[in-house]
Amino acid sequence: MDYGFFKDGYAPPTAFFFSVKFLKYGDMESSFQEVSGLKVTVKVTEKKEGGDNYFIHYLPNPPVFQDLVLKRCLLPNQSLTDWCKKALEDFKFEPLDLQIILLGPNRENMASWTVSHAFPISWELSPLNSTKNELAIETLTLKYKRFVKDSNS
Repeated sequence: MDYGFFKDGYAPPTAFFFSVKFLKYGDMESSFQEVSGLKVTVKVTEKKEGGDNYFIHYLPNPPVFQDLVLKRCLLPNQSLTDWCKKALEDFKFEPLDLQIILLGPNRENMASWTVSHAFPISWELSPLNSTKNELAIETLTLKYKRFVKDSNS
């Protein structure tokens, strides 16, 4: 039976079960607790038609991609740390492709996106506070060329 958005046997994916894979280096995979920044925006330029103020043409500009932000508990991962240090400390950038995969309840691929030519532009550690019992969270911000929704999802 079809109930509009919901189909028999279909459960909408939850946003809390996902993985991040660096495609060139399998050992850079790490558990992230939050991923944000999969956003593309096309700005437009207004062009008024000469002599007639009632007609405005909208010309699309190239897309602009928001920075990708990855958050996780501070974990040892030497390959990921070395990649970030090389960029942020030595100013030697190695853009990498990565894949963000939204997983279903049985770890099946519900949807995925490939991010192209990502490189670190910021690394941040959450505030350390002796009056709170919280995990130390590191935030990695990446600049990238583009992302696409993979066709298999």
